[in-house]
Amino acid sequence: MQLALGRLIRAPTREDPLGGLRLDTAERARLAALADSPGFRCTVKAQRSWCAGRAAKSAQLTLSLRPAEERQRLLDDWVNSGGGTPSFFTAEAAAFLEFLAERLPCPSHALTVCRVEQATLRARDGAIRFAVPDRSWLDAPDRVLRAGRYAALVPFHAAPHLLLAALEGQPLPPISPTITPVLFGPGLPGLSRLATGEEMALWERLRAPQALSALWREGHPREAIATLVMAGVAEYGE
Repeated sequence: MQLALGRLIRAPTREDPLGGLRLDTAERARLAALADSPGFRCTVKAQRSWCAGRAAKSAQLTLSLRPAEERQRLLDDWVNSGGGTPSFFTAEAAAFLEFLAERLPCPSHALTVCRVEQATLRARDGAIRFAVPDRSWLDAPDRVLRAGRYAALVPFHAAPHLLLAALEGQPLPPISPTITPVLFGPGLPGLSRLATGEEMALWERLRAPQALSALWREGHPREAIATLVMAGVAEYGE
């Protein structure tokens, strides 16, 4: 019955929120009467408002770039899918931002900002426990590197300062065919900075684990590799 009540609260508009549950006729009748009661409807409304409010807070910048009607539809879809119920805010925020990313136009400034909010959340979480790695390991050719778990590279389709200005009320800049890459990592000052062309190439290689010897053969400078490792943008793998 607890599972049934949870479904009725989280997704009352589903065609059959109780589908698949083993309930007898009397239990279904009691649940139907409960769902139709004013007190239960008030509970549902409060729960959905709370869930939507938490989600909106976690993606405030991203949602600000979408029309009001679309914002409400995205929040409704999230709550109807069962989102908004976990008590751990960071995990819930990450899940909602990924939910949004899958539904935003690509390329678009809204998707860029969504990825920025995701990357900031991840880097901030990693910064709590980040410790600068042992640089001497960079001399071991068999050492494997990979992209940092708390790092990201976000491509901007406009100069970052123009997009930031748009978030403060200025007109959105046009989508540019030129990409401006921005790195996010737990050891970076302010958690982010512009990426160089070499760093962008390294990040792409490190999407899959790579031996240092392979990166050296490809001509990636040791100092560029070290810079990413020291900032948590890249990390030692197994």
